Amino acid sequence: MTVKKVKNRKHSIILAVLFTALVCYFVATLISLQTKVRAEREAVTELSRQHQQQVDENSELAMIIENGDEDAYIEKIAREQYGYAMPDERVYYDS
Repeated sequence: MTVKKVKNRKHSIILAVLFTALVCYFVATLISLQTKVRAEREAVTELSRQHQQQVDENSELAMIIENGDEDAYIEKIAREQYGYAMPDERVYYDS
C-alpha cells in the first residue's frame, strides 16, 4: 500500500467514527425529546381534566346562587367534606 492510500483509509475510518457518533447523538436526542413530549402531553391532558372539573364546579355554584339554594349547598358540603350531621341525626359508616 502506498502512503496516500494509508492516509485516505485513516481519514475514512475517522470520518466513519465521527458520522456514527453523530448519528448516535441524534438518535439519543430524538428519544429524549419524544419522552419529554409524551410527558408534556400527559400534563396537558391532566390540566384539561382539571379545567373541565373546575368549569363544572363553577356552573354548579352559579346554579346554586341563582336558585337561592345556598343553605342546601352548605349542608351538602358540611356533610361530605367535614363529616357533620344534624343534632338529631345518627351517622352510620358502612365499611
